[in-house]
Amino acid sequence: MRTSLYAAVALSMFVSVFAASPARADDLTAKMAPFSYLLGAPWNCTTNVPAMGGQPARTDQGTATFDVAPGNVVHNRVQTTTYAGDFYFGYSDRMSTYWQTSADNIGGHGFLTSSDGKTYTGASSMGPMSMQDTVTYGRVSDNKVTVHEVLSGGPMAGTFDTVCTR
Repeated sequence: MRTSLYAAVALSMFVSVFAASPARADDLTAKMAPFSYLLGAPWNCTTNVPAMGGQPARTDQGTATFDVAPGNVVHNRVQTTTYAGDFYFGYSDRMSTYWQTSADNIGGHGFLTSSDGKTYTGASSMGPMSMQDTVTYGRVSDNKVTVHEVLSGGPMAGTFDTVCTR
């Protein structure tokens, strides 16, 4: 349920799984070029999921892949044994801001923006339930990333921490 959406968002962007056609690092340009290190081999991710929605706290294992989508956009696919989500990251010259949008296999969706491409804020929803969402991505190295997500302002509030390596 909502827990899976949060885990996926946490696994997302600087973490997650995709197996589309391999992209070259030079496919991304301008404001998106710094994200080229995400492309290529899949990432193995571990997410600490808080207790919520009647479910106990747990650790989720999954994979994430990143490839280049048309329009200088990063496409991120996250998958665990119970969750699948697609995330897109781009930069809008018109808005002078980075953006992130998502949809998943449990009806969740979200839209967040960022001034620096590292900390994104906005809203994530599932049906009529909407919450504030803040996601901070950290690049520890070319082979290790972290994601810290805080959902607030709703019945499924929680903090998710993810580490992805390859």
